[in-house]
Amino acid sequence: MTDDNSQSPGLRLLREPLVHFVLAALAVFAAWSFTSALREDADRTIHVTQSDLERFAALYAAESGALPGDADMLAIVNDYVRDEALAREARRLGLDAGDTIVTRRLAQKMTFMVSDLKEDSEPDEKTLRAWYDAHPDRFTEPQKITFTQVYFSEDVRGANAVADAQAALGALANGSDWRQTGDPFMLQRAYGDLPVREIARLFGVEFARALADMPASESWQGPVRSALGVHLVNISQNTPAQLTPFDEARAAVTADWRDETRRSENEAAIREIVGRYKVEIEGVDAN
Repeated sequence: MTDDNSQSPGLRLLREPLVHFVLAALAVFAAWSFTSALREDADRTIHVTQSDLERFAALYAAESGALPGDADMLAIVNDYVRDEALAREARRLGLDAGDTIVTRRLAQKMTFMVSDLKEDSEPDEKTLRAWYDAHPDRFTEPQKITFTQVYFSEDVRGANAVADAQAALGALANGSDWRQTGDPFMLQRAYGDLPVREIARLFGVEFARALADMPASESWQGPVRSALGVHLVNISQNTPAQLTPFDEARAAVTADWRDETRRSENEAAIREIVGRYKVEIEGVDAN
């Protein structure tokens, strides 16, 4: 029978429980260090894939109208690598923590990724016609007016602007030259097929509404007040809003349906992602 005292000091040391713990810890640390090194090596590798190169070329072509040459692609890749390296280093240092701008950019990027994962479906005739019938305002040509205007400045004429316009209306009816009538004007004097909403943008809502209700006529009409002053107008054409026939609007209907469907699907996907997280607001009872 072998006496423990006869064993070598090294063997006795290996039998100690504390030594076993230390050796196990060293083994775990070595394994962690190895995997950490692999992970860090992967983090330190910037992969530029063929898909990346194709995307870079497409973006360059869209912006410049020409395909990139070798020097262009080299510059694009260098910029990409530079940005990616700086971004990774910033994340490594924790610079992205608590940064609202970074959070928003990442959320935006995730939104784009969700959108890219969705494949466009092909709507059938029934679906398109139902969409067309449900949203006629989207496929309606707006009311458009062709008109000439003569301007009377209230800054120049003060309270007499309306009376002067009324007097000029009579003179124009008797054959006066409209080009020699009124005051200098910062905008155009004549407009062709201008949508009512654009008239409102240029002259104000009150003026646009007044013109929308006026008939086309060879005679001058007014006075009409705008955000800029007082006007006489000659309307040569007043085309009412018209719903574009379905067959003519088919391409627009299809594009609109796809955009709306994609948006709805994206929102549903994002709601599903958000639903994976528990939200706790400090000071607010979750119940």
